Amino acid sequence: MKKLPILVALVLLSSFLGWSAPDKDKEKLDTIAKQIDEINSKLEKLKKEEGSILNDIYKIELENEKAIIENNLIKMQVQKSEEKINKKNAEKKKLEKDIEQSKTKLKQILRLLYKIGGNAYLKFFIRIDNLDQLFENYRLFISLIEYKSDEINKLKVNIQRLLEVKKELEESHAHLKNLQDQKEQKIRDIWNLKQSKMTLIHQIDNDKSQHIRLLDELEIEAAQLNKLIYGKPLSRRLGMIDLDRLKGKLNWPIKGKVVSFFGKKRSTKFDTYVINNGIKIQPGDSDQVRSIYAGEVVFADYYKGYGNLIIIQHAKNLYTLYGHCEKMFKQKGDNASEGEVIALAGDTGSTYGKSLYFEIRTQVKPQDPLEWLRKRQ
Repeated sequence: MKKLPILVALVLLSSFLGWSAPDKDKEKLDTIAKQIDEINSKLEKLKKEEGSILNDIYKIELENEKAIIENNLIKMQVQKSEEKINKKNAEKKKLEKDIEQSKTKLKQILRLLYKIGGNAYLKFFIRIDNLDQLFENYRLFISLIEYKSDEINKLKVNIQRLLEVKKELEESHAHLKNLQDQKEQKIRDIWNLKQSKMTLIHQIDNDKSQHIRLLDELEIEAAQLNKLIYGKPLSRRLGMIDLDRLKGKLNWPIKGKVVSFFGKKRSTKFDTYVINNGIKIQPGDSDQVRSIYAGEVVFADYYKGYGNLIIIQHAKNLYTLYGHCEKMFKQKGDNASEGEVIALAGDTGSTYGKSLYFEIRTQVKPQDPLEWLRKRQ
């Protein structure tokens, strides 16, 4: 007696029990379809918000660049202002020094006249030949005193002018410093605004990532329900993934130690160089191999050099390869959820013993998986 197909058996059993499984499955499929539409709508909204915020960030960066240029110009003016003030201070010190020298000379003249006015004056009077010479010498002293007094007064006037110029320079300098402080505060405010916008972008990226992951899970579930109800899988969307969003954030396919690394390596066995397109991981506590991201199995069979190999296509631009498997739980056309066990690690086609060969390809080009997987402690 032939065995009934599983789907037919389920339908007959549900009819016998009076339970309409297909109707409930169709209802669930419709619910999932609505959820998928809602998530796509949210993703579109997030995309528009992100575009608007990125445009704001571009404007902020232009404003920041302008503020920096203006601040640098003000800094140059402040520096020149300080140089002028320093120059006026030097001139003031020189004039003050000249005044002190003139005062010293004036004091010497006054002391000499004072001496002449006492006994020294009598000696001086005795030594001169006539009275005319006495008065002539006295007038010379007086003229010298007047000259020195005028000199001191002129120096004082110059100092007063210098003080006025210096005051103007200091006021201008204070104004420039105030402008500089305002510009620097503006630059800080712009930087803070940019950081807040970047935080929003980061939040949107996280929201998009969560929505996309949920969307993948719902589409996989919808495909499975569609296969159960209508006997054929529902085709999943295969768009392009924002690869930068995933880089460094993907979970490891298996827990264990990396024993072979990506790239050009020297082979001591054959004394030559080999190119590794992926890495090999020796399993730790468990041999379970998990899908690092939701996708569709496009290959599940033995392949020379890889042993039992599973290839999952996650998007048009992202594939992952899982080789040397002992046992495979997926076949071509199956969907795989993120974190779902898809195989057990083994040693088929391996020269390292039990291990998992793992590759990541973007646009069909091999990438270093360690740059895409989460950093481990």
